[in-house]
Amino acid sequence: MSDTAFRLAGWDDLPAVCLLIQQAFGPLQQRLPSRPSALDETVASLTGHLASGSQIFLAARERQLLACLLVLPPDAGCAEVKRVCTHPDWQGRGLGSALLNHAEDQLRDQGVRRVRLATRRRLPDNLRFYRQLGYLEVDRRPYSDGIDDERVMLSKALDDA
Repeated sequence: MSDTAFRLAGWDDLPAVCLLIQQAFGPLQQRLPSRPSALDETVASLTGHLASGSQIFLAARERQLLACLLVLPPDAGCAEVKRVCTHPDWQGRGLGSALLNHAEDQLRDQGVRRVRLATRRRLPDNLRFYRQLGYLEVDRRPYSDGIDDERVMLSKALDDA
């Protein structure tokens, strides 16, 4: 992991970030009863996120983008993490954990006290991943339009870490 660089995305990174999100979330379409909303991200929507104060954290080796996550601007000391993903060829090597830990450290330094995120009930590996990193389930919400799935809401206090 020592040759992996962690940094914030800049404007020039957004096409590669968009491609990574498509590559990471695309295969989930076969496993889920509805299309992952992450696949709706575009360079324009990511540009809007950055313009509104969101941060996109990256893990890269040389020029290759391996993992990313999006953090929405904090509200009352709580930041929401979205689009956590690792390129399919690099999954299972600890990059997602390392990137999330890096982002949490940076957010803590920025005064963020709590992080929240959501995943789907139909992705039990994601639930295990977040629970192993100290996230606790705080709520479950059904998907709309009769989709047989739930959004599992998780949260982690950063001041306790």
